[in-house]
Amino acid sequence: MHPDHEPPAADSVLSIADLTVHLQGRPRLIQLALQVAGGEFISVLGDNGAGKTTLLRAILGLIPRTSGSIGLFGQQVGWRNLPALRRRIGYVPQTLPFDAAMPISARDVIAIGRSARRGLARRLTAHDEELILQAAAEAGVQDLLARPMGQLSGGERQKVQIARALCQQPEMLLLDEFAAHLSETARQSCLQLLTRLYRQHHFAIIMITHDRSAIPTPCRRAVVLANGAKQFDGPLAQAPTIQEFNRPC
Repeated sequence: MHPDHEPPAADSVLSIADLTVHLQGRPRLIQLALQVAGGEFISVLGDNGAGKTTLLRAILGLIPRTSGSIGLFGQQVGWRNLPALRRRIGYVPQTLPFDAAMPISARDVIAIGRSARRGLARRLTAHDEELILQAAAEAGVQDLLARPMGQLSGGERQKVQIARALCQQPEMLLLDEFAAHLSETARQSCLQLLTRLYRQHHFAIIMITHDRSAIPTPCRRAVVLANGAKQFDGPLAQAPTIQEFNRPC
């Protein structure tokens, strides 16, 4: 923990101050500051290597920070409280590889969301099973529950991943290029789903993307990163294009 920093605001879901992250001897994030309020939808824009995914990994505590502080849900993050705080965050990556021969089903993947929220050592209850079915229905994948993940299309897999995150009952959702590499039809379907879920649940969303056309209508705020540093933080309509900043070496 970093006691020299002020505690995060009580109404914030994320409060980052002076965050610097070095990986393999190189700076990936440089003195980053970011505040996200409950129910806020923001997009983090940047080219490859800008630090977008590093930011999400730092928030989730998957990589160490060199300096600075991270606050989640009004608490400074430390090694003692990180597991409990992380349970309140849903995460949807760009893609997860699945072998067509793997027996894991869509239902199994969605159930991971309940285990992430309750703890891996706890058996799922009847209430958990109800939440799994509810999340599948909300994501529109209730007819895919018995299907192996390796047999689903890219768009179907991402909807299952959204259902998994939804089953976790998150207070904040982190999306890492979740609609990239999908067909245009699948991408639009996933973005429409995200818009509907945000309006229904109003959890905070931090969406990583390099493509402005992949930003849903409810998002009003953009953060632009370049070479690990924040270059802009304000209304999406006023955000500069990524091309205006130098590409990383």
